[in-house]
Amino acid sequence: MVTHNFETLRRAVIAASVANGWAQAVVEWQVVGVEKDPSGSGVCVCGKTELVYLYTIHNRDTGLELFPIGSSCVNLFEVEELTVTVGVLRGLFELRAAFMAGKDVTLTVDFFSRATLADLWQSGAFPPNKYNRYNGDNDYKFLLDLFNQRHEFTEREERKVWVLLNRTIKTFVINDERLA
Repeated sequence: MVTHNFETLRRAVIAASVANGWAQAVVEWQVVGVEKDPSGSGVCVCGKTELVYLYTIHNRDTGLELFPIGSSCVNLFEVEELTVTVGVLRGLFELRAAFMAGKDVTLTVDFFSRATLADLWQSGAFPPNKYNRYNGDNDYKFLLDLFNQRHEFTEREERKVWVLLNRTIKTFVINDERLA
């Protein structure tokens, strides 16, 4: 296995950025997608081999993308938004795999985090409908409140959570274009 080469990464990032220095260039980027290579044959832009999760980053200023890039290299950017997005996308990727495998998905840390719920909300996973009083924010807030609670759900809460997970979120995650 070849480990990452920071200098190769730095050159690739700066070459695809408006800025001429690493510290300025890294803030131009956002993580926009992830793919899984179960064979582990992915090679990062830095040269690291055996990648399983292959991320795509996009430069907001130049419109250019770098792919594949590993999570370790994204973390070297030291930009919190990028680090959070890597974790969220990987979590969503695993959530989609669970849905597709027919697993019983629950509103627990096994499948969700506060950041994952926030990403789903910001990405439009909760459409307005008559059950959320035509405001998708209500579904997000409902799930977030229950996720933060430390007691068992009532029967009514459990039914609503099941519907949101298995009808709303499942459909969104399975069709999420960020997850290749």
